Amino acid sequence: MIKFVDVMSEEDLPIGKSAIVSAGNDEIALFNYKGKYYAINNKCLHNGSSLGEGRIEEGVLICPNHEWRFDLVSGQCPQNPEMKAKIFPVKVGKGRIKIGFGKEIDKNASKGKAPSKAPSSLKFTIPTIQKPINPDEDW
Repeated sequence: MIKFVDVMSEEDLPIGKSAIVSAGNDEIALFNYKGKYYAINNKCLHNGSSLGEGRIEEGVLICPNHEWRFDLVSGQCPQNPEMKAKIFPVKVGKGRIKIGFGKEIDKNASKGKAPSKAPSSLKFTIPTIQKPINPDEDW
């Protein structure tokens, strides 16, 4: 379940600005990009630089030190598809910006029992594939 924490007033983060906020053990870069708020882990996955000091171009956050890029919506890094920055949901209400923490419940996730294991009494062998014989070779 996601719990939203009030971090600041909308007035304190005008369009085009960013802020670095701490909540629990997390340091988060919060951005107001074109009137919409985005929250992403403040440390760059490449070298630990502060992403809150970076710039945004076409919805992509660019690290201020080595220009690594992170999608504001997904956290995906185009330079290394195996890397993904942690993003946080943002909610606005009554002039306050709130960041969500916790695990989101996936309503489309599969439901059912855990897969069953094969019985330990079941034994089988896999035949070894031998090198094919070439008639042109001398044996």
